[in-house]
Amino acid sequence: MLQSQRPSVIIVGGGPVGLSCSILLSLRNIPHVLFERHPHTSIHPKACGINQRTTEIFRVMGVEDEVYRHAAPFEIAGRTAWYTGLGPNGKEIVSRDAWGGGKYADEYANHSPSRYCILPQIRLEPILRQRAVQLNPEGVRYNHEVLQVRNDYGHAAVIVKDRESEHEERHEARYVLVCDGGRTFTDQLGIAWEGEKDLFDMVTAHFRAPLRSLHPDPRNFITWFSNPEMGGSTKTGYMYQIGPWPSTKSEDEEWVFACGRVHGDPDRFDEETMLQRLRKTIGIPDLSIEMLSFSHWSVNCLYAQRWRIGRLFLVGDAAHRIPPWGALGMNSGIQDAQNLVWKLELALGDEAAYDQLLGTYETERLEVGRRVGLTSLHNMQSHSNVIDAALGVSADKTSEENKHEAEGFFDPSRSDHFDKRAAVDQAQRILDTEFKAPGFEVGWFYPSADINGEGGDTHDGQQLTDGSLNPSSYIPTTIPGHHLPHIWLVQNGKKCALRDLLALSKLTLFTVEQPSVANTDGRVRVELIEPSAWQAISGAWAGGSGGLLVRPDGIIAWRGDISKVTAEPWRDILDRILHCSYNLRLHNSHRHDKAVELALVKL
Repeated sequence: MLQSQRPSVIIVGGGPVGLSCSILLSLRNIPHVLFERHPHTSIHPKACGINQRTTEIFRVMGVEDEVYRHAAPFEIAGRTAWYTGLGPNGKEIVSRDAWGGGKYADEYANHSPSRYCILPQIRLEPILRQRAVQLNPEGVRYNHEVLQVRNDYGHAAVIVKDRESEHEERHEARYVLVCDGGRTFTDQLGIAWEGEKDLFDMVTAHFRAPLRSLHPDPRNFITWFSNPEMGGSTKTGYMYQIGPWPSTKSEDEEWVFACGRVHGDPDRFDEETMLQRLRKTIGIPDLSIEMLSFSHWSVNCLYAQRWRIGRLFLVGDAAHRIPPWGALGMNSGIQDAQNLVWKLELALGDEAAYDQLLGTYETERLEVGRRVGLTSLHNMQSHSNVIDAALGVSADKTSEENKHEAEGFFDPSRSDHFDKRAAVDQAQRILDTEFKAPGFEVGWFYPSADINGEGGDTHDGQQLTDGSLNPSSYIPTTIPGHHLPHIWLVQNGKKCALRDLLALSKLTLFTVEQPSVANTDGRVRVELIEPSAWQAISGAWAGGSGGLLVRPDGIIAWRGDISKVTAEPWRDILDRILHCSYNLRLHNSHRHDKAVELALVKL
């Protein structure tokens, strides 16, 4: 890239978060370049659960249908179970619906026009890369390693090495998005981490085996193993299929197995050690296994103290490193990107006026990162603290002691049988925070965006009195700071979700009547849709006779009776929402008007 062709934004890292940033920037015609140090997309399975807030973003990106096409079939994507093993001596402990499957399907369908799905990162990344390259053919550069990021006067800069030619080059941009997974630059920038590090050593294997037909209940996606002789849940491991889908050949089945490294294990597993652990856990000694890869990793629950340093922004795992239990890490990173990119677009149009708006990225997303990190840590600990404890199994007991304790769960003649059964049932209610947790997945909100303090202590029930989120329920509300509730509309037989009407680069005002302020401010563009044209076929219009002003990321910014708002208060409302300086806006009004033009949608 020539220095004279300086992009507006540089993205460091080409994982799901960096690629999502690239797609969202391209859709807004923002010049940018992405540098990824590896020559190809990820070769390790990594994340796999994609929640509804993320599939909504994929809907905007234009990849939602392609993601669903490769995702796990619905009949196995919404169920999980615990077993002592899958072989002839294995026993089922408990199974349940999860992630919007089974008995939860109707409830989750009311949350969003998009659905929860299962697709491993190694199959998601090629979809995102293809879309990113389609939109920005010259600006997505793999095999390019960023060596340094820095703030310079009036711009940001990176030093990049072409790993093929070994040539190093300096690149400048208005802003840099650090999406490197927290590998290098958070520490390089001197940003401290908070939370807990290196909680547990894990080993993951990616392998092929014809397991689906051998599973006692092939409906289950994740199988959690709790073998008493091996010390319980995390030490025994868990396993799930990662496709490829669609496929009908059992020999093509790919699986992931992960377990904790325990006392007596080598510091580094080799292939033979991994195969021994895998066969012991599954309980099928003669299972044909083709090992594809295995990796060591540590469980962390960390989030950065700062997410912005001048013109540099941390996004995804560069800002928060979350345990995978609950599948909140990658989802949170892509949601970080959605929060940041629309604000960057405004700042690129008028930097002085919207620099404070960029500051709200850290304010809004840091708290979400902290919450989901603590939630994921709780989920991880619950497998031993809840399931194992219900069985009477503990890592502190001998194998024989654990085996004797667990037999009480399976043997009706034992005096402790019914107590253990009841304890396992109660454990499932506690584990809802991982397997039925729409409050965490889609119910999070931004308290700081509630500009008039309308949420009170409970935000219509989404927040508990202790300040934590209600995990088991998503409660649609129009309180500012919350997501726009889902409503299906129909027009001349064509079905449309309310959120599909959101403008990509503008605030959208949903209202039932013509606002008197529509033409009194250059930032408002009226786009009328006649009341008789749209008809709600599900949900309910929550705006009453007033209006809802919604951000491009689907967050409600304001609600009220628009007919009573005059021109000057309306300008003040917009300035408060966008954290914009009125004097600076007037100073650069022609750029400002173009950047924050509102789409007014009349229902």
